[in-house]
Amino acid sequence: MPVAGYEAASLYGYSTARVKAMESKMIRKEVMQSIINAKDIPNMLSILVQTDYKKNLEEYGGVNIKSDMIDFALSKNLGNNVDKLITIAPIVNRGIVRAIAGKWDMYNIKLAIEAKEKGSSFADISKYVIDYGTYNSTTLKELMNEPNIESMINRAMINSPYRKTLAAALETYRKEKSALSAAVTIDKLYYEQMGSIIIRLIDMHHESAQVIKADMDMRNLLMLIRAKRHEMKFADFSGTLIEKGSIKVNQLRELYEGAKDLESMIKEIKVFDLSEELGRYKANKRKELLIFEMGMKNSIFNKSIKLLKHSVLSIGTIIAYAYLKEIEVFTLRIIIKGKTYGLGREELAKMMVWKAE
Repeated sequence: MPVAGYEAASLYGYSTARVKAMESKMIRKEVMQSIINAKDIPNMLSILVQTDYKKNLEEYGGVNIKSDMIDFALSKNLGNNVDKLITIAPIVNRGIVRAIAGKWDMYNIKLAIEAKEKGSSFADISKYVIDYGTYNSTTLKELMNEPNIESMINRAMINSPYRKTLAAALETYRKEKSALSAAVTIDKLYYEQMGSIIIRLIDMHHESAQVIKADMDMRNLLMLIRAKRHEMKFADFSGTLIEKGSIKVNQLRELYEGAKDLESMIKEIKVFDLSEELGRYKANKRKELLIFEMGMKNSIFNKSIKLLKHSVLSIGTIIAYAYLKEIEVFTLRIIIKGKTYGLGREELAKMMVWKAE
């Protein structure tokens, strides 16, 4: 049940104050726009070094940091802030926060599995590793020393809170010999296990549960969008869909099978308004599906902003910040990569997942 009054102040007063302080250090829209408008990477860094990323950038060279090292600083910052969230969460809610933060553990192990399949080394992926949790940089480096994917997953299962999830991923890999299939299994099981967290949150703080459900909806819809692009049959990928989102699997099937093509399917999506993104997609020569992912992330960003503003003295502030910080790093990576590839300001501005209502 939700808590109120003195009990809420006692339980969430400290964590709320800490999250508000952390949120105040996030990059504002005007600063993000300045980063986009910067003429080159050094100018971007001169702006970024004045933000909460200063300490992490200085670890890798400050304003003289090499472009291929920027991702290290971004990953380090995200990892540090995830650690803080768990530390400041009320003890009675720490399990919930750890479960939500588990997405970065899962991200890291999927990164390692996919790298192993490609024959890449830890050094090749290290800049993308979120240095946090069970599979932090040190652990992942050791796992990558294993001779193959099966032995790597087996070792990752030892004393792991994710043992059942990894066991299922290992079984999938043995059957299909595909790192992608193993990663999909990890995603599916992680989010299905989040179902019990959602049930608790609906009772404690309904709005927080809706943000997590939106994340699940996004992942399901991205699967439908990619499948529609490749004209797959629903039965061929339905087993990978997450069943705990606000859109039920049978509704996803009706949406998918009832649309003649990708564009008509996008128009029928109700949980996210992708009309603007559809227009950009149709005008985009490369027909990049990233446009739709960015649109959905922007919606989750706005939900999280509202959650943070209106969820005083509740677990909602912690959950909202977790999603906001993830999207901030996602946005910075897109902008910096775009600038590296020579994209102009106007094109980068369209890519910006940072336009709060």
